[in-house]
Amino acid sequence: MNRFHYIGYTLAHRKAFRKVEKELFGRVSIRGYLHDLDKVFLYLIVGKKKGSKLHRKYSRHHEKKARTRKDFEQMVVDWECVRFTKADKPLNAYDTLYRYYPHLESVIIPILQEVHLI
Repeated sequence: MNRFHYIGYTLAHRKAFRKVEKELFGRVSIRGYLHDLDKVFLYLIVGKKKGSKLHRKYSRHHEKKARTRKDFEQMVVDWECVRFTKADKPLNAYDTLYRYYPHLESVIIPILQEVHLI
């Protein structure tokens, strides 16, 4: 697939992210509006593989950079919405937590409870 396909995929994901964030938290945050926007530019400049790697390395809604409650809330929204736009990633937030990030249970479970995902 070419870079433009992945950019379209990312734009659809960004739209779903905003929708899910509003449903879960009652509003779209500034971070919600900016979610994954860097990927659009990175894909154009360095391609999909390197762009994805850089994005995950520096984005606060990914495990390596997440520190604050807001970071983890954004992570939950990302996990919950990805299934709506990415056929290859069908898990919801709860299932993603236990499949890939069980070590984050103590931080993520209270958020999932708060937004009624469990």
